[in-house]
Amino acid sequence: MENCSVIYVLDKNFNSGEIIKSYLEEFNLGYEVKIFSDYNEGIKAIKKDDNHPIVFVDISNDDKNSLIKTLETIKLFTSKIIITSTDYSTNTIVKAMRMGAKEFLPKPVLKQDLKRVITMFCLQQNLGDDTASKIITIYSNKGGIGKTTIASNLAIELAKATHDKVALIDLNLQLGDISTFLNLNPTFDVAYVIKNLIDKKEETLIKAFEQYKDSSLYILSDPNYIEQSESITPQEIDSLFTALKKIFPYIIVDMSSNIDPNSLKILDKSDWILFTTIVNIPAIRNAQRCLNLFRSRRYPNNRVKLIINRYMENDEIKIEDIETTLGEKVYWKVPNNYFTIMESINKGIPVSDVNANSNIANSFKDLAIKISDDIVEQAIINYRGR
Repeated sequence: MENCSVIYVLDKNFNSGEIIKSYLEEFNLGYEVKIFSDYNEGIKAIKKDDNHPIVFVDISNDDKNSLIKTLETIKLFTSKIIITSTDYSTNTIVKAMRMGAKEFLPKPVLKQDLKRVITMFCLQQNLGDDTASKIITIYSNKGGIGKTTIASNLAIELAKATHDKVALIDLNLQLGDISTFLNLNPTFDVAYVIKNLIDKKEETLIKAFEQYKDSSLYILSDPNYIEQSESITPQEIDSLFTALKKIFPYIIVDMSSNIDPNSLKILDKSDWILFTTIVNIPAIRNAQRCLNLFRSRRYPNNRVKLIINRYMENDEIKIEDIETTLGEKVYWKVPNNYFTIMESINKGIPVSDVNANSNIANSFKDLAIKISDDIVEQAIINYRGR
């Protein structure tokens, strides 16, 4: 197995550096770990490494001017910088990101957090950024199920959970609602990007997206006019995804309920399909027909994830009955919270801004964490099998 280059750990507390090293060796991803309590010595080693290495830098109780100089020097040789600190206040995290860190891990470093971060870095280094990127499409073949609510809130929480760039793409080309749900008035839309910017450099392409409230979420809305949507082809959607996978580790797609050539292209290119339904007989019957379509197209077993929206514990139809009928395990249940959802939609804000402690806000937060963790777990399995 090809090595993932050397990983450098710059930490003046040698014991905490050893803990990070032991975790990394336990993950068995095939790299060498070097610890430096003397940052100057660590920088000398990094300068000699031509592989743009992954570097951990601890900033606990460090002199600010010295730290800035250290990070500015390291940034000349790699962009893969992970900051650790015993101080994990908002100001510290913001400072670390502004100094060029891609990730921040509070100390003591938790094994599961380290595994998520290091796996994504290693995969991007060895397999390429576009391979590590995941297209996650929220789909239902029946309208009114809540796809857009799930897509918008999941994208926001995924950006918070991972600190990675997340793209939210509205490919409901005729009747998209993402910009309305998040109260945006974007300058560009998906039709403009496809027709004019698809072959441009990353810095040009990303400027066409609407950055959401200084977060790492970037939004591309549906076309302003129906006529524009009618000219978009499956081949252009394919090209769009190819371009976006070079920029965004996570691409969340909201799409229409129709089955047409464009929809099939979106579904075929998706790494994950969060197939969404609700608990009633007509919706379950529609879900059954759609799942049969997926099987006829020979989608891998782990591509389709069954999501139950507006779930209530006392429903007459039990989860076990749904799983038996559909032949799929339920991946996640989004609780029914009508008033929070309606306030969210009417105000154009995510449910976490309506009530961060509500059951539905916590559900979206936990779903984002589960998705990012599951993607990392699968990446580790795939990486070890190379």
